[in-house]
Amino acid sequence: MFILGCTQPAQPTQPQPEEKIKVGVLIPETGLYSSAGVAMKNAAELAAEHAGNVELVFADCGDSPEKAKTAFEYLVSQKVDAVVGAYSSPQAMVVADAAGENKVVYLVSVASTGVIEKKVTEGNRYVFRTAYNTTYWGVLAAEFLSLSKPDKYYFVGYDPLKTFNQGMLAKINELYGEPELEVYYKSPSVSPDDYKNVAKQIAERAGERDAIILGDPGGVSINFLKEYRANGGKGIIYSVGGALALPATLKKLNAGYTAFQAAALEETEKTDLTAKYFADYKAKFGEDANNYAGLLTYDSIMILSQAFEKGGKEKLIETLESGSFKGAAGIYRFNENHQALWGSEELKGTIGEFVNGKVEVVYPPEFATSQVVWPE
Repeated sequence: MFILGCTQPAQPTQPQPEEKIKVGVLIPETGLYSSAGVAMKNAAELAAEHAGNVELVFADCGDSPEKAKTAFEYLVSQKVDAVVGAYSSPQAMVVADAAGENKVVYLVSVASTGVIEKKVTEGNRYVFRTAYNTTYWGVLAAEFLSLSKPDKYYFVGYDPLKTFNQGMLAKINELYGEPELEVYYKSPSVSPDDYKNVAKQIAERAGERDAIILGDPGGVSINFLKEYRANGGKGIIYSVGGALALPATLKKLNAGYTAFQAAALEETEKTDLTAKYFADYKAKFGEDANNYAGLLTYDSIMILSQAFEKGGKEKLIETLESGSFKGAAGIYRFNENHQALWGSEELKGTIGEFVNGKVEVVYPPEFATSQVVWPE
């Protein structure tokens, strides 16, 4: 019996399921930012597919701080290991506080307010930002002005985003100079025709070699552009992206001489994830992937996946603070304020121009396919 017992074949062991990091994603499925929410959700699903070690839990954060906090609390109840997303700065500030209170790592993937960095300096180590801060939005716009060398430039902002717009403009003023005119149009829910009035006002003043910096990433910017051109508006519109950064939208509008910023473009090859992201997104969802909020949501989840692989769940903060991480937009590192180092050699925003029916890259120079082209 002893011999028989020693020679019994070992029982096959059941394969252990691979451990995953559970990531909560705050997406604006309802409200003002719902169009961005679609791209964010799509990008998150693609990131989980590419990463292989991520489990997602979604929550609708709507368009208010109150809804964002409620959605975050739901994610905490689902025992997530980290959270990504929300859209506006007021939402991100509330979620950042809740993340610190609940000791859950939170990656801000869209909002730009400097308050986020301030919270980190005050001791909230749970918050990181993969998105640009407000300063970098201004840096990119100033870069475009330096490249295009307009006779004058005008700044057209969106009243609901006035704090963001003015922070961005302050940096443009510092790096390039002040605009000929600074004006804001109201939300259509407040004043339906205000964007038309502003478009006409600027169209009557701007010349052929003038640039208009447009600080509205939402759908109203499309209507503004159409109205501006319909009123004879000349020069180049430079958009902060969003609705006016989608090639399909620009083609439909025939929106020649429209420049825009993006975290990355299909025409760039910042890492081996860049082409994969754009190609797989289009194949999976049937539309262009050039959406700032979507791409930064994708990169945030990929960063968490890599941090989890490197240091596990218990050391997410330490790993994020000291490591480097690959995304579709480049290589991410975080500074002492937990802000991604946008503007470094390995992580730069991209500026494209839609001209002659296609997108040309004008910045950064290592990916440029064209210089800025002005209307003839």
